[in-house]
Amino acid sequence: MRRQITALRSRHSENLRITYLLNRLLIKIAYLSEPESAAHAEELREAFARTMADIEKRVTNNVRKPSGKTNK
Repeated sequence: MRRQITALRSRHSENLRITYLLNRLLIKIAYLSEPESAAHAEELREAFARTMADIEKRVTNNVRKPSGKTNK
């Protein structure tokens, strides 16, 4: 999971909001080796899913829309 988050952070390094969210998630999981229980594992999966959904939403909203100019 850490490698996926780090790779995603690298792909979006120019977007400080996304980098911030990913750094927060990395901090949450930095010292974990194994979940303490099934409930803890589910909590981590949900935190990961929420962060990824938030990032996807932000990436989608930041996609540049084509300008009204056309090449003639």
